[in-house]
Amino acid sequence: MSIPMRCPNCGKRAFDASGFHKADEPVEISLKCPQCGRFVKVPIAQHMCLPKRKGGKRVHIMNT
Repeated sequence: MSIPMRCPNCGKRAFDASGFHKADEPVEISLKCPQCGRFVKVPIAQHMCLPKRKGGKRVHIMNT
């Protein structure tokens, strides 16, 4: 299960994590955000994940 993690700078999706770190010291990832282009440090923690999207994986078909 992929957990989308947000950028602390712009708040948009920066990367996906496979799970949360459950030790005393949190794991922190340094990366260049693909959305805002800045180098950021993102802790792999519950408060940094994006909320689930409403509607799930439904595909909306528009008639034209």
